[in-house]
Amino acid sequence: MSTTLAALPSVTLERLRRCPALELVTPGDPDFDEARMAWNRAHEHYPLAVAIPTSVEGVVEVVDTAREAGLSVAIQATGHAPTRTADGAILLDISRLRDVRIDTAAWRATVGGGAKWQAVLDAALPHGLAPLLGSTPDVGVVGYLLGGGVGWLLRRYGTAADVVRRFELVTADGRIVEASPEEDPELFWALRGAGAGHLGVVTEVEFELFPVTELYAGNLFYPASMAVEVMRRWRDWVPDVPESLTSSVVLMNYPPFEQVPAEVRGQSFAIVRGAHVGATEEAERLLAYWREWRPPLLDRFGTMPFGRIAEVSQDPTDPLPGVSTGLWLRGLSDGTIDQLVATTIPAGGPPRFIFSEVKHTARERPGAPGSVSALTQAGATMMLELVALTPTPADQAAVHAVTAHLRQAIAADLTGRLYLNFLEGEERRSGVEAAIGPEALQRLASVKARLDPGHRFDHGLDVLR
Repeated sequence: MSTTLAALPSVTLERLRRCPALELVTPGDPDFDEARMAWNRAHEHYPLAVAIPTSVEGVVEVVDTAREAGLSVAIQATGHAPTRTADGAILLDISRLRDVRIDTAAWRATVGGGAKWQAVLDAALPHGLAPLLGSTPDVGVVGYLLGGGVGWLLRRYGTAADVVRRFELVTADGRIVEASPEEDPELFWALRGAGAGHLGVVTEVEFELFPVTELYAGNLFYPASMAVEVMRRWRDWVPDVPESLTSSVVLMNYPPFEQVPAEVRGQSFAIVRGAHVGATEEAERLLAYWREWRPPLLDRFGTMPFGRIAEVSQDPTDPLPGVSTGLWLRGLSDGTIDQLVATTIPAGGPPRFIFSEVKHTARERPGAPGSVSALTQAGATMMLELVALTPTPADQAAVHAVTAHLRQAIAADLTGRLYLNFLEGEERRSGVEAAIGPEALQRLASVKARLDPGHRFDHGLDVLR
C-alpha cells in the first residue's frame, strides 16, 4: 500500500507548511521514507504527511487542520509499539517536544511529550533522583506511562503510571487541557494505564522521582540445558524475597549478530535477572541462594550507578522488526515452565523467540487508587513477556501461531489480562478489554466519547465499538 501527495488537499498542505512551529515531510521529500517509519520495523506507516511540531502550538495547528480537512491523526514519539498504522492519516511525530525540568525540592520531573527516558536520567541523576523507567532509557516517556509502566523499581515503588501527577494534552477540538486529581480526574484516571493514542496528544507530563542513585543489579547466566531447573528454583524463591528486589527469569536466544557480545553471541541461556534497592549486604545475601547452588556460567550481578540501568535488560537500541506480547500470570506451575522452555528453546530445532521473560510483580499490591494500572495487576503475581525478531510477514504469522498455541497450553496460570505496553499492532488496538476489564472499558469509552466522538485520534486503542 502507498499514498501520494495528491491525496492531501492543497489547502491543507499549504496551511501546515505556513506554520512556524512545525516541519512537514510529504511523499516525494528525500527524508519521507525515514520520517514515516516506526522504531519497530514490522510496522510501516503510509501517511499523507508527517508533521513534526516543535511546540505545543504546532500540535494544535496539526489537530485543527486535520479536523477541518476531515483527516485522522496518528500520534507517535518513538514507535516502539505501534497500534494502528497511520495509513491515509497525518502522522504526528512529537519527538521534538523533549524538554525536561527537574523540581529538586518536590522530587518531580516535568517532561515534554516526545522525550525519551535517557533525557530524564541525564537531568535527574545529578540531583540524586531517579525515575521509574522501564527496561531501557531509549523508549519514550509518555508512551510508557500511558501503558502502565513496569520497570526495575516496580516492587519497591509501584508502576510509573501510579506516580504521575499531571498531564497536559491537546484534545480533538484543539484545546490545550490539563488532567490531574483536581482537574478532570476522569481523564486523569484514563490516561494512567489506558490512554495510548486515542484520547489526545499528550504534550507534557509531571511525575514523581525517587532518591535512588545506586542498585545491586545484573544477570546470572546458566546453560540452556538447566532452563527447567532454573525457572522452578526462581519460582520457589520469589515469594519470600523482600520488595527491595524486583527480579525475573529469562530464556534468551542471542542472535548471531556482530553487535552481540562474543561471549553470548549465537547462544541460548537461562538467566536470572534483577535489581535491588538498598544495602549491598542484603542483596548479596539474596543472591547467595543462586551462587551457592550452582556457579553461573557468567555472573554479571553487582553494584552499579542507576544511570547504567539499561545493562540489566540489555534491550536493543537500533530499529528492528519484531513481535511481542505481555500476559499476567497468577502463578508459574511446572506445566507452564515446561511449555515455556519447549516454546522458547525447542529441542532439536532452531529457536524462534529471542526471549521469554517472567517478571515478579508487586506482591498482591494494587496500583495507586483510581488508576487503570491498578486493575492490570489484579490477581497477578507475575508477568510474562514474549518477544521475537520477525524479518518477514511469514515470520510474524509463525510467531503469532506459536504464541496462540502457548496461551492455550498455559491457560490455567493466566489471569486473562494483557499488559498493554508489551502489545503491538492489532492485539494492542483491540486488546483493551483484556487488559483492563469490561467495567473499566465502559468507563474508558465514556471518556473517549466525551473527548473525541468523531474518532480524530483513531490510530490508538479501540474503545468505542
